[in-house]
Amino acid sequence: MHNWKQALLAAGSGVSKYKLLVTAVATDIEKGSLHDGQRLPPQRLLAEQLDVSVQTVTNAYKELERQGWVRCEVGRGSFVSRRISERVASSMLDRGENSLLDFSTARIIRTDIHDRYWRQTCAELAAEHEQPWIHACRPIAGFEHHREVGVQWLAGLGLNVELQDLLLTNGTSHSIFLALASLAGPDDVVLCENCTDHGVIGTAQVLGFTLQGVETDRHGLDPEHFEDLCGNERVTALVCTPNLNNPTSSVMPDMRRREIAEIARRYGVYVIEDDVYGPLLGDHRDALPISHYLPELSFYCTSLTKSVLTGLRIGYLAMPRRLALRTESILRVNSWMAAPLLGEIATRWIERGQADELVRLQRQLIAVRQAAVTDELGDYLRGSHPMSLSAWLNVPEHWELDALQRELRRRGVALTLPDPFLPPGTPRPRAMRLCIGAECDDERLRAGLSSVREIFEQYPEIHEFRGAR
Repeated sequence: MHNWKQALLAAGSGVSKYKLLVTAVATDIEKGSLHDGQRLPPQRLLAEQLDVSVQTVTNAYKELERQGWVRCEVGRGSFVSRRISERVASSMLDRGENSLLDFSTARIIRTDIHDRYWRQTCAELAAEHEQPWIHACRPIAGFEHHREVGVQWLAGLGLNVELQDLLLTNGTSHSIFLALASLAGPDDVVLCENCTDHGVIGTAQVLGFTLQGVETDRHGLDPEHFEDLCGNERVTALVCTPNLNNPTSSVMPDMRRREIAEIARRYGVYVIEDDVYGPLLGDHRDALPISHYLPELSFYCTSLTKSVLTGLRIGYLAMPRRLALRTESILRVNSWMAAPLLGEIATRWIERGQADELVRLQRQLIAVRQAAVTDELGDYLRGSHPMSLSAWLNVPEHWELDALQRELRRRGVALTLPDPFLPPGTPRPRAMRLCIGAECDDERLRAGLSSVREIFEQYPEIHEFRGAR
């Protein structure tokens, strides 16, 4: 705190004190002088110690929260929070560890069939003389035939879209980024579920808009809270995952989708719909996309990465007609165009029915593994679905979240803490995400799930158990 006061004392005329305070606090977090989870001084107390106004400290804390350095919890205070990119790396394994059973990463269940189709297609491509997808650097929106097949794929997901309103992207996360970049900047408010994909939170830090969570229940977004926020804030957009939300696995009923669409239309709020998991629903799909009910204000984002093949990072972005040129220009600046080679492979697999075959296979595999999760961990399920690639688990009261993660890792199992999924201001739930796409056979999967249950049921070592008296 001495450094903070020195920074303020050295301020020249015309320099905003709250900005100097932001820089000083962020520097201490980066250096490790303030550790993750450490509580910052109350705003009024810090104002007195630094001899500045409470408003200066309030503005600094708000900016630190917006940048991802701090999380502010109503009634509890403000706490150091490492940036989302750092928290993701510690919560989800970003590299393989052979000794660990990786339940931390959302990915498909890969089989020999996936590998065979991939090798066959690569061999086929290698034998072809004309390969425009390797030599061309236009069109930016994607080859017309690739987009035509993309239109067919989206129709199978319940969304009819014109060719001119569709872009090929490098996956769903890329689509969401392009949509947000087309709409939101530092003065904008964007809403999302109070548990959302970590990429949305990271994008908020990159683009500088204010991200705010909307309350949810087992069916997804709460329409009443969504309307309340729209009526009291200048909301630009809503980002949501109606099908198999990550991490809660909720699926939004059709009636609620209509309601969300109507509220968004009434307030002129754009909806960015993440439907990367939509293809997995199959016979469980009984609702149309929100974008079907709100085409003039919706960006619809999907890809093949969570249903066909993890590395087949080709996405489809359907846009409102009047923003199509703007979004395409941002794609040009951001990455010029999606990888045409992957677009060609995705197109061939869709046309030949291989994509649909792999999706059907994935549903069968997921159903078996989700049944195993229910058998082993049913008492701890907070959110799950027979077609979800993950399960959302309640953490027993006797475990502190970080200590539990350490013990799981020590016992050879990796799960994900809730932190990467929490927009600013959202209380930390006592929950962890377990992903079922770990590369292992059914016997090892069962053993891993059994280990998770055993650890949940145990009490931690006494020095870890902070609630002991």
